[in-house]
Amino acid sequence: MPGGNYEDKLTAAEHATLWSQYVNDSLAVCILRHFLNHVKDKEIRKVLEFALKLSESHIKKINGFLSKENQPIPIGFTDKDVNVNAPLLFTDIFMGMYIHIMAIHGGTRYSGALSNATRADIRKYMKQVIDETMELFDRSADVLIEKGVMVKPPILNNQHEIDFVGKQSYLTGWFGKRRPVNAIEISGIYLNMQKIMMKVVLELGFGQVAQHKEVQKYMERSRQLCRKHLEILSGILTQSNLNIPRTFEAEVTDSTTPPFSDKLMMYHISTLLSASIGFYGEAMAMSQRRDIAANYARMIAEIGLLAEDGMNLLIEQGWFEMPPMAADHENLSKKKF
Repeated sequence: MPGGNYEDKLTAAEHATLWSQYVNDSLAVCILRHFLNHVKDKEIRKVLEFALKLSESHIKKINGFLSKENQPIPIGFTDKDVNVNAPLLFTDIFMGMYIHIMAIHGGTRYSGALSNATRADIRKYMKQVIDETMELFDRSADVLIEKGVMVKPPILNNQHEIDFVGKQSYLTGWFGKRRPVNAIEISGIYLNMQKIMMKVVLELGFGQVAQHKEVQKYMERSRQLCRKHLEILSGILTQSNLNIPRTFEAEVTDSTTPPFSDKLMMYHISTLLSASIGFYGEAMAMSQRRDIAANYARMIAEIGLLAEDGMNLLIEQGWFEMPPMAADHENLSKKKF
């Protein structure tokens, strides 16, 4: 049997991980190549160079895994999807923030993938990727903190005492006096706000350089929804007199020359929106105030619809590469006659 014994073959979960990582890293290579052609800050450049090195090594490793299994190599994104000589679209500061948020996405995705891996070589590879991604997270965080770019999450200055909840009003949020947000709720809100802010900047820049009218309209629609979600989450923090993350929309230049293909930009935003559903869901599960949980539920529905529309647009344009599929036995049977 091609690719070794049945017991040694990639599981669907492992195949999905490798396929998705290949596509996402090929996208990262395109973006990082353009960034590195323009970045001036020496410390941010070092972080971007490290990120590019990781993505290129992952692509090479995955190519080896899939080739050994006689599985096709995804097309992903190539030189056709990037113009490294296009004018600067985002400033150095945003480049640093972008790679930091993407390291958060990667760490979450790879940790989940490891839990689904059974083959020893895949587990070893995923642990290596997780270690590398955490190193990228640390390096980007150090640079951003040193430059004063990253605003730390709120600090609770009150003296905390060990206690137990004694009233059901702890869960309220619709009527009457609301309790302040707790540390667990703050953590989820702040992380989601950071990620949303990064998307808003990408959507602003991508919409500015998009060549297809439908792509430009989608970017603006997505940006408006993300800004609405930012207002909801920031309102929860400000009601408790807590600080919110800084915005980065000023880090978009006035260039209208596209550094990336519409296919790449649409795929990037659509997949980031889809990932938001998971982050919202986790924060919702940890929220103990009913109004906060309800806000997350509504935002999940809104972002899910938007992400689906994005995928539909990718499919309409012939830009959506099909992931590995299970065999369609019904169709195979029909082909016999």
